[in-house]
Amino acid sequence: MTAGSRFVPGPEHQVIVFLTGSGISARTGLGTFRGPEGLWALEPETEQAMHAELLPDSLPQLWRVWGRMARIALEHGPTPGHRAIARLGAPVITQNIDGLHQAAGSEVVAELHGSALRTVCLDEHCTWTALLTPGDGSRPTDHGVPARCPRCGAPSRPDVVLFDEQLPQPALELAMRLAQRADLFVVVGTSGVVFPSAQLAPLAAAHGATTVLIDIDPPVGSSTLFDHVLAEDAHEVLPDWERHIHRVGGTSFLDPFLL
Repeated sequence: MTAGSRFVPGPEHQVIVFLTGSGISARTGLGTFRGPEGLWALEPETEQAMHAELLPDSLPQLWRVWGRMARIALEHGPTPGHRAIARLGAPVITQNIDGLHQAAGSEVVAELHGSALRTVCLDEHCTWTALLTPGDGSRPTDHGVPARCPRCGAPSRPDVVLFDEQLPQPALELAMRLAQRADLFVVVGTSGVVFPSAQLAPLAAAHGATTVLIDIDPPVGSSTLFDHVLAEDAHEVLPDWERHIHRVGGTSFLDPFLL
């Protein structure tokens, strides 16, 4: 185990898989969820609205919160970290709902917590879904989608996973397969304490992968859980990895804005 070492992927790492959390998107202004400066602490009424048992009364708050987050993500666009991961061609498992990995060009993305860029029917047995246009407001129509499902008439809701709801099974199964086939498993911008995401790095390690945590402020005890802990900014580390792997010198012209 090493802490603070500048690990760089080598030729033996042919299958790199990333697990990302809100930290990789924080630079866009979306912020993180946990901790004293997180959304749950600063807006406790929002955290309360994230409980599935409060549906459908909590729908206006959900539309306001997730619609705003989707709009911020759309306006800002991907970060250097998102872009570097996409250029590496690595599959991604993400806890984020902002769609920024896809916007950066990543083709394989397992969205464990859904997407704020989609709407679904409140009736879990209905399969209707649609893309939305993020806006401001507490009504579905403020985000370009109908207030009620055109198939069954139930209210529409953001396609995000709330507390006490099950993760989407296809995304979870994809995440498990990716973790098992990785020879390098990299965790970026997540506390790693929420299950089932917390079991993915140990699963990858059990199948022979090298595990790496990149976090500017790693949680206490991280060095006992990962082979390498890089207490650095992922928006510097990941573009550096990409340049190293592709043997490109200097700053990539694809990253003109290191915001």
